[in-house]
Amino acid sequence: MSLRDSTLEWLVIGGGIHGSYIANCLIRKRFTSRSDLRVLDPNGHPLARWKRVTSNTGMKYLRSPKVHNLDMEPFALKHFARCRSCDEDLFIAPNERPSLSLFNRHADSVLEQSRLQELFIRNRAVEIERAGDRYLVHTGNDVIKANRILLAVGRGDHPEWPPWADRVRKEGGRIDHVLCDTYFKDKVPAHGEIVVVGGGMSAVQTALSIADEKRHVTLLSPHSLRQNNYDSDPGWMGPKYLNRFRKISCYRKRRYLIDEARNSGTITHDLKRELIMSKNRNECRVAIDRVKSCSVLTDDLMLLNLKSGETLAANHIVLATGYENRRPGGDLINGLISNYRLRCSECGFPITDTSLQWHNRLFVSGALAELEVGPASQNIIGARMAAEKIMYRC
Repeated sequence: MSLRDSTLEWLVIGGGIHGSYIANCLIRKRFTSRSDLRVLDPNGHPLARWKRVTSNTGMKYLRSPKVHNLDMEPFALKHFARCRSCDEDLFIAPNERPSLSLFNRHADSVLEQSRLQELFIRNRAVEIERAGDRYLVHTGNDVIKANRILLAVGRGDHPEWPPWADRVRKEGGRIDHVLCDTYFKDKVPAHGEIVVVGGGMSAVQTALSIADEKRHVTLLSPHSLRQNNYDSDPGWMGPKYLNRFRKISCYRKRRYLIDEARNSGTITHDLKRELIMSKNRNECRVAIDRVKSCSVLTDDLMLLNLKSGETLAANHIVLATGYENRRPGGDLINGLISNYRLRCSECGFPITDTSLQWHNRLFVSGALAELEVGPASQNIIGARMAAEKIMYRC
């Protein structure tokens, strides 16, 4: 089918965990055919950013349990693991959390069965226009026509750069952000003092992945290390909390509950234990403090001035400060809101119906859907929850 002359039934914008899972669901559950669906993503293949970021942070095990995977059946990952023999521990307590390598192999296997890679268009949506009963998605050099759109865009384009760090970057200091596309672990110097800034899972994973006997790492956390095995209470994945949440008509209150429910800046028990072992080997130490300013002294030496009055020298700084706390999608979403007067809460996030429809046959998932899906919306289980809602409508 020539996309230039034809109209797709579904166009999924974003090929990460959410876009890939929901696209696979639409095909496997026969809501559409392969010929009538495409996935638009600047990377051109499934889970590209997920794999890049998790590799860069040095993730070994997911925080999510084995039942949160990209197949239709919750226990598919465990069945898949039984057919694999390898030296690594495939699962870790609590909740039998899978290794990253196992999760990725299983995800690849699931998506290969649907031949999803063949449906990817390597490009970026820059504008979405409503034309009668269909949408025109402009990519800059082409226009894709579709009856239904799923916006599965994430926060990946907006890592959080504190003002002091942005100044260091502009002055030519050796500083990176682990969530940026330009960061690679092999860019970190093999020797010297490395400072990792952050206090959550990504920060600790990053610090541990680059700490060794030749390269000493300081984890600079704004708070004491807080332990929690979950991103949010498991009750937010089902009716225990969600029934009450969805009865709340005030979206300001919904936002408050979402923010309160998330265990931001926490780490799992096994990660804390690994960090303690690294400290005992004198490879990685932890400093609880905040950066007041940073001076670039030479090409490979910076001096961090801390709020406590202490200073910290660094040959290289790696930020693991998460993403900016704002609505994802940038100008693409801003244009939609402006042109079609789409409803948003005070926090800027979409107000959708219960099927995650934001506009006529325009659906959202991930962070864009959190005022309806709840605190787990951005997680792997959030993709499953979103798919159920969207396909119930369709």
